[in-house]
Amino acid sequence: MRYTIESSIFDYEAEKIHPVPGSPLARFAEHVSRTDEEIDLIEATMIIASSEYPGLNIGYYLQRLEIMGNDIRLLLAGENDPYKCIQFINSYLFQTLGFKGNQTDYNDPRNSYLNDVLERRIGIPITLSLIYIEVGRQAGLPFEGIGLPGHFIVRYRQHAQHTTGRWEHGAESGANQQEDILLDPFNEGSILTLEDCVRLVGEIFGNPVPLVQSFLNPVSNRAFLSRMLNNLKSSYINFEDFERALAIEEFLTVLNPEDWEEIRDRGAIKNRMEHRWQAILDYQKYLRHAPDARDAVLINSQITGILKDIAINN
Repeated sequence: MRYTIESSIFDYEAEKIHPVPGSPLARFAEHVSRTDEEIDLIEATMIIASSEYPGLNIGYYLQRLEIMGNDIRLLLAGENDPYKCIQFINSYLFQTLGFKGNQTDYNDPRNSYLNDVLERRIGIPITLSLIYIEVGRQAGLPFEGIGLPGHFIVRYRQHAQHTTGRWEHGAESGANQQEDILLDPFNEGSILTLEDCVRLVGEIFGNPVPLVQSFLNPVSNRAFLSRMLNNLKSSYINFEDFERALAIEEFLTVLNPEDWEEIRDRGAIKNRMEHRWQAILDYQKYLRHAPDARDAVLINSQITGILKDIAINN
């Protein structure tokens, strides 16, 4: 039989993801069905981790983070100077507890699982930043995530005012006139200037990269999860662990159901796993929704190549 794109009949709607009830993917799908503001990043990342670690005691790790936040609150003891607050947190996280950036094995998937980072006290910028933001939040400090190209950092919002142990955004005070503080949890919470950010990004990409204002916008919860999941996916692909890469891709597809590039990437992973017809399904779905994509010709060529392989082997 000669296989052609025209002769292959697929039910695109049947390709919608239907997670097994109660599975980590189903719990994640329910969680991210909320508005962005309602998504709890700690809970969402722990649900992702439970897909790799069945039976993971999420409550145990939530309690550990709560204890860390309480410790920091006691250390601050009403301190209002933001630089001193950052100094206290840095000393606690990176000296007392020994958290550090994984400089030698950056692509280790364990760097992206929050339970592993809490146990091993080593991680990559985005997971260390999440811990920094969370324990700071529990201590009442106004931190937020900033997704520079290739590197994740934290910003302390100077326009917030510390009152009775909490921070009120938009409060009128002299601090409103001060610049926000950028810091790098991957490098023990070191303070960054804008020039440092430009240099850092340039070093990552090997050439100067102009720093545009959008790079300094706070990262939404969905964007945070997308970035973390893409780190995991890249790690597994790098190790040619395509089964796990596919599992992570399913989380990305649930998180961003209309991001057709994720469907394309899922097809590419399935192709590497030699799930040929499933790969064609995803490639065709991608082209159906993104017919003018820059890589449309390449993807069509991939489909043709897969069909030829199927014909040869049948």
